[in-house]
Amino acid sequence: MADRKQEPQSKDAVRGELQLLKCAKRLEQFSTGRFRDGHGGSLTRFDVLANLSRAPGRSLPTSELASNLISSQGNITRLLDRMEADGLIERGSHHADRRVSVVALTDAGQRSFESMAGEHEHWMGEIFGVLGENETRQLIRLLGKIRARIDVLDEDGA
Repeated sequence: MADRKQEPQSKDAVRGELQLLKCAKRLEQFSTGRFRDGHGGSLTRFDVLANLSRAPGRSLPTSELASNLISSQGNITRLLDRMEADGLIERGSHHADRRVSVVALTDAGQRSFESMAGEHEHWMGEIFGVLGENETRQLIRLLGKIRARIDVLDEDGA
Protein backbone atom coordinates (compact mmCIF):
# COMPACT_ATOMS: atom_id res chain seq x y z
CA MET A 1 0.00 0.00 0.00
CA ALA A 2 1.53 3.29 -1.11
CA ASP A 3 1.93 6.17 1.31
CA ARG A 4 -0.35 9.00 0.30
CA LYS A 5 0.60 12.48 1.41
CA GLN A 6 -2.46 14.37 2.63
CA GLU A 7 -3.14 17.60 0.82
CA PRO A 8 -3.38 20.77 2.98
CA GLN A 9 -7.04 21.21 1.93
CA SER A 10 -7.81 17.69 3.18
CA LYS A 11 -6.21 18.41 6.54
CA ASP A 12 -8.15 21.66 6.81
CA ALA A 13 -11.33 19.79 5.87
CA VAL A 14 -10.75 17.34 8.72
CA ARG A 15 -10.06 20.23 11.11
CA GLY A 16 -13.26 21.90 9.88
CA GLU A 17 -15.25 18.72 10.45
CA LEU A 18 -13.92 18.39 14.00
CA GLN A 19 -14.72 22.02 14.81
CA LEU A 20 -18.26 21.65 13.42
CA LEU A 21 -18.89 18.44 15.37
CA LYS A 22 -17.51 19.89 18.60
CA CYS A 23 -19.48 23.10 18.13
CA ALA A 24 -22.70 21.22 17.36
CA LYS A 25 -22.24 19.01 20.42
CA ARG A 26 -21.64 22.03 22.67
CA LEU A 27 -24.62 23.90 21.21
CA GLU A 28 -26.84 20.89 21.86
CA GLN A 29 -25.54 20.52 25.43
CA PHE A 30 -25.94 24.25 26.07
CA SER A 31 -29.51 24.38 24.73
CA THR A 32 -30.58 21.18 26.47
CA GLY A 33 -29.22 22.50 29.77
CA ARG A 34 -31.06 25.78 29.39
CA PHE A 35 -34.32 24.07 28.40
CA ARG A 36 -33.98 21.65 31.31
CA ASP A 37 -33.27 24.40 33.84
CA GLY A 38 -35.89 26.86 32.58
CA HIS A 39 -38.65 24.57 31.32
CA GLY A 40 -38.01 21.06 32.61
CA GLY A 41 -37.56 19.98 28.99
CA SER A 42 -34.92 19.32 26.40
CA LEU A 43 -33.80 20.46 22.97
CA THR A 44 -35.61 17.46 21.47
CA ARG A 45 -38.86 18.40 23.21
CA PHE A 46 -38.47 21.96 21.91
CA ASP A 47 -37.76 20.57 18.44
CA VAL A 48 -40.99 18.53 18.51
CA LEU A 49 -42.98 21.62 19.53
CA ALA A 50 -41.27 23.75 16.86
CA ASN A 51 -42.00 21.24 14.09
CA LEU A 52 -45.65 20.96 15.09
CA SER A 53 -46.04 24.73 15.51
CA ARG A 54 -45.01 25.42 11.92
CA ALA A 55 -46.83 22.42 10.39
CA PRO A 56 -50.14 22.94 8.56
CA GLY A 57 -52.91 22.45 11.11
CA ARG A 58 -50.22 22.15 13.81
CA SER A 59 -50.07 18.38 13.23
CA LEU A 60 -47.86 15.82 11.49
CA PRO A 61 -47.76 12.08 10.99
CA THR A 62 -45.47 10.57 13.64
CA SER A 63 -43.05 9.20 11.03
CA GLU A 64 -42.69 12.62 9.36
CA LEU A 65 -42.21 14.33 12.71
CA ALA A 66 -39.49 11.84 13.69
CA SER A 67 -37.63 12.35 10.40
CA ASN A 68 -37.72 16.15 10.83
CA LEU A 69 -36.11 16.18 14.28
CA ILE A 70 -32.63 17.67 14.58
CA SER A 71 -31.41 15.26 17.23
CA SER A 72 -31.67 11.57 16.69
CA GLN A 73 -34.27 10.46 19.16
CA GLY A 74 -33.87 6.82 20.00
CA ASN A 75 -37.30 6.44 21.55
CA ILE A 76 -39.68 9.04 20.16
CA THR A 77 -42.67 7.05 21.44
CA ARG A 78 -41.57 7.54 25.05
CA LEU A 79 -40.92 11.25 24.49
CA LEU A 80 -44.37 11.68 22.91
CA ASP A 81 -45.94 9.70 25.78
CA ARG A 82 -44.45 12.20 28.27
CA MET A 83 -45.45 15.20 26.16
CA GLU A 84 -49.01 13.88 25.85
CA ALA A 85 -49.19 13.30 29.62
CA ASP A 86 -48.03 16.92 30.08
CA GLY A 87 -50.86 18.13 27.80
CA LEU A 88 -48.52 19.52 25.12
CA ILE A 89 -49.61 17.21 22.30
CA GLU A 90 -52.46 14.90 21.36
CA ARG A 91 -52.17 11.74 19.29
CA GLY A 92 -54.71 10.23 16.99
CA SER A 93 -55.24 8.62 13.62
CA HIS A 94 -54.98 10.28 10.22
CA HIS A 95 -58.41 11.19 8.83
CA ALA A 96 -57.72 9.50 5.47
CA ASP A 97 -55.73 6.49 6.71
CA ARG A 98 -56.45 5.26 10.22
CA ARG A 99 -53.25 3.19 10.20
CA VAL A 100 -51.20 6.42 10.23
CA SER A 101 -50.57 7.93 13.66
CA VAL A 102 -50.74 11.74 13.86
CA VAL A 103 -49.32 14.08 16.50
CA ALA A 104 -51.06 17.43 17.07
CA LEU A 105 -49.97 20.42 19.10
CA THR A 106 -52.39 21.52 21.83
CA ASP A 107 -52.98 25.14 22.81
CA ALA A 108 -50.89 24.50 25.94
CA GLY A 109 -48.14 23.08 23.72
CA GLN A 110 -48.24 26.20 21.52
CA ARG A 111 -47.96 28.46 24.58
CA SER A 112 -45.05 26.37 25.88
CA PHE A 113 -43.33 26.54 22.49
CA GLU A 114 -43.74 30.34 22.28
CA SER A 115 -42.22 30.77 25.74
CA MET A 116 -39.32 28.46 24.93
CA ALA A 117 -38.77 29.99 21.46
CA GLY A 118 -38.35 33.51 22.84
CA GLU A 119 -35.72 32.36 25.32
CA HIS A 120 -34.01 30.17 22.71
CA GLU A 121 -33.71 33.11 20.33
CA HIS A 122 -32.16 35.17 23.12
CA TRP A 123 -29.59 32.45 23.98
CA MET A 124 -28.59 32.02 20.35
CA GLY A 125 -28.30 35.80 20.02
CA GLU A 126 -25.84 35.76 22.91
CA ILE A 127 -23.81 32.97 21.32
CA PHE A 128 -23.83 34.21 17.73
CA GLY A 129 -23.38 37.81 18.91
CA VAL A 130 -19.64 37.15 18.77
CA LEU A 131 -20.06 37.35 14.98
CA GLY A 132 -21.18 40.37 13.01
CA GLU A 133 -24.41 40.21 11.01
CA ASN A 134 -22.54 39.61 7.75
CA GLU A 135 -20.44 36.88 9.36
CA THR A 136 -23.55 35.15 10.68
CA ARG A 137 -25.18 35.27 7.24
CA GLN A 138 -21.96 34.00 5.65
CA LEU A 139 -21.77 31.15 8.18
CA ILE A 140 -25.35 30.16 7.39
CA ARG A 141 -24.62 30.24 3.66
CA LEU A 142 -21.40 28.22 4.00
CA LEU A 143 -22.98 25.60 6.25
CA GLY A 144 -25.83 25.32 3.75
CA LYS A 145 -23.30 24.63 0.98
CA ILE A 146 -21.63 21.91 3.06
CA ARG A 147 -24.97 20.33 3.94
CA ALA A 148 -26.04 20.34 0.27
CA ARG A 149 -22.72 18.71 -0.72
CA ILE A 150 -23.20 15.99 1.88
CA ASP A 151 -26.69 15.35 0.49
CA VAL A 152 -25.30 15.03 -3.06
CA LEU A 153 -22.49 12.70 -1.99
CA ASP A 154 -24.90 10.65 0.09
CA GLU A 155 -27.26 10.25 -2.90
CA ASP A 156 -24.35 9.27 -5.17
CA GLY A 157 -23.21 6.62 -2.70
CA ALA A 158 -26.67 5.12 -2.23
